[in-house]
Amino acid sequence: MVKLIVSDIDGTLVGDGQGEGALNPAYYDVIHSLTARGVKFMACSGRQRLSIAKLFRPVEKEIFYACDGGSMVFQDEELLYAKTFPRDTAERLIRDAAMVEKCDFMVCGTKHAYCRWEDSELYRWMTEGYGYDIRAVGSDLCGTIREDVVKVSIYHHNHAEQLTEPWFRPRWKDEVKLTLAGIQWLDCVPEDAGKGAALAFMQQHFDIKPSETIVFGDNQNDIEMFSLAERSYAVANARDEVKKAASHECESYDKEGVLSVLRGL
Repeated sequence: MVKLIVSDIDGTLVGDGQGEGALNPAYYDVIHSLTARGVKFMACSGRQRLSIAKLFRPVEKEIFYACDGGSMVFQDEELLYAKTFPRDTAERLIRDAAMVEKCDFMVCGTKHAYCRWEDSELYRWMTEGYGYDIRAVGSDLCGTIREDVVKVSIYHHNHAEQLTEPWFRPRWKDEVKLTLAGIQWLDCVPEDAGKGAALAFMQQHFDIKPSETIVFGDNQNDIEMFSLAERSYAVANARDEVKKAASHECESYDKEGVLSVLRGL
């Protein structure tokens, strides 16, 4: 019997950066039907909780949120779980992120997200696309941000993987968890965080077995969830390594692959 369904969002349910109104309304009916039968549904994403809630507005109080790359888990607005960086680590990470050539970056705290400039491509995309609560605070992020930091994301419109490869990823690979989230993002979260850790928390918290769990994803940061679910699905538009790691494949997000599987339940 399925007790927990976990799905990535960008590239799995909708296109990258799509905001409120982008999700096929049929998902709301299926999720409502499943949760009414006692099945828990968790959206697991690099997105902020507010951004996920806007996307799932009609069922926002019925689902769970693993947000900021799995660093926090919410039930509606109640925080159940959080992994944060030590202050020193966060500040060093921020300083290094600012030095990655041709890239911008975003810092995600337990309450808000932060970037440097309102006139940046990153700020416009996060507000107009993702629907973030993000604050542009100038170049001194270390001196401005007072809340705990759960994620630092390096952004480039199509070459985040290549631009972070020469020195940033080698420098940080043994100290934080680095995962690629599409061609635009390199997410940096605490070593003991991530989507897999968020899923493991849900399973332990609610006494749910891998055999009772289904997972959907498309990108590198979803792979760690697959080993925790007996049934894992990569959408057809997923990276090749994600398809190899999954036990099943479904249609791409633009052909409503996840929706078809959920209806089959």
